[in-house]
Amino acid sequence: MAHAHQIFVNIPQPDIVLFNSMARGYARTDSSFQAISLFSRVLYIGLQPDDYTFPSLLKACANSRALEEGKQTHCFAIKLGLNHNIYVQPTLINMYTECKDVDAARRVFDKIPNPCIISYNAIITGYARSSRPNEALSLFRELQASNLKPTDVTLLSVLSSCALLGALDLGNWINEYIKKNGLNQYVKVSTALIDMYAKCGSLDAAVTVFENMLVRDTQAWSAMIVAYAMHGHGHKAISMFDQMRENGVRPDEITFLGLLSACSHSGLLEEGYSYFNTMRAKYGIVPSIKHYGCMVDLLGRAGRLHEAYTFIEELPITPTPILWRTLLSACSSHGNVEIGKRVLEKIFVLDDSHGGDYVILSNTCARAGKWEDVNYIRKLMKDRRVNKIPGCSSVEVNNVVHEFFSGDGTRLEYRELHRALDKLVLELKLVGYTPDTSLVFHADLEEEEKEATLRYHSEKLAIAFGLLNSPPGATIRVVKNLRVCNDCHSAAKFISLIFNRQIILRDIQRFHHFRDGKCSCGDYW
Repeated sequence: MAHAHQIFVNIPQPDIVLFNSMARGYARTDSSFQAISLFSRVLYIGLQPDDYTFPSLLKACANSRALEEGKQTHCFAIKLGLNHNIYVQPTLINMYTECKDVDAARRVFDKIPNPCIISYNAIITGYARSSRPNEALSLFRELQASNLKPTDVTLLSVLSSCALLGALDLGNWINEYIKKNGLNQYVKVSTALIDMYAKCGSLDAAVTVFENMLVRDTQAWSAMIVAYAMHGHGHKAISMFDQMRENGVRPDEITFLGLLSACSHSGLLEEGYSYFNTMRAKYGIVPSIKHYGCMVDLLGRAGRLHEAYTFIEELPITPTPILWRTLLSACSSHGNVEIGKRVLEKIFVLDDSHGGDYVILSNTCARAGKWEDVNYIRKLMKDRRVNKIPGCSSVEVNNVVHEFFSGDGTRLEYRELHRALDKLVLELKLVGYTPDTSLVFHADLEEEEKEATLRYHSEKLAIAFGLLNSPPGATIRVVKNLRVCNDCHSAAKFISLIFNRQIILRDIQRFHHFRDGKCSCGDYW
């Protein structure tokens, strides 16, 4: 592009067609912003933009995350009457979503009288990438009601949204649509199906999709390795990696993320170290912050907290809050208050606004009986006006995803669910369940009040709702935004036993498959 730029600036009287070529070229490179700078020069010499100018300019703004310049370009397009052009509209939507203003993108979309499939794809993809799956799926249903036909691009974003919500029933319907319309010929679509099924808790379905693929690239193999990892099948993930190499497919950074995660969830410490060293030495893959995070998690779960602390301190890059939070969680699991305090100090230097950090150490101190520390942390949290993130769990019943928040009993249906849960807990106690009230860290609460606090955790509410609203024997699938607590983990095992149900719970770290009173994690999570 540097050579092309030099030629362009030396042309005595360039026209807009030549500039459009330059803008299109820059938009495809890491120097996208140069297109915007060059556009200023073009305007200065009096050239008039046309409908081919704005798509490339807007793409350059999107790639550069240049929201203000994107807005100015949008205004210019309006001034010239080109904002309703079928090529400009999708790139406008994409520019706003890439610049993290998906609401502005939606306003653009809503002003289009008859959106084309490309515009639908742009806004649906924007919602999916912004972790707003409900809006993405709502637009997909609107698309289905129109005369437009979804493309492979549409389905990639819809499958991603299903994965975020754990919406397996809708995912199954989309799979049937994909097969009926021959879209499974696209490797990316089949890979997205593997990811969706894995994240919705249906590992067997993910395996079936993988085995039916005629062509498997690095992404497909990696998706399957990651799927086994998140479900706690470390040895199967390693076996899949061996098959991948035997088939001559070269691993990438995602492959090793899956392997390291698999080793972490399965307690395979030595294997994890081996893969971490192999990725650089044999394949030339430089570890990213996520790979380092997996190593910290691996060491932390194994109880090697001092080693994990030293590992972070000696990193060749600046540690992020997420790295330290991974270690803080491990300190909580192993009850190590002293290292936990040191880690929290490191986090506060980088970010002191995350409520979960305060809660984790406060709970760790409470379990150790260090109530002065507990009170200090709570006061610090209050003084800094930091809020705790509420537990939220969702369960899909009859194609509808229902969300529940811990302790929320204000809505009528919640109060009815609370009564059902009260009865359920009594049944669980008859077969040996004992609420772990040591997890409720309020010294002034009576034992019965502590039990009530535990009883209405979001995952219990979601499981109870699933029991009440699904046929006997049906699998209950729950997605939680935080780590599942020990008491809910214990309760889920008892529920799976006395109701003969499989419960698949996805928390922020991994999947738990409860069946016959046991969990697939082997209580190692």
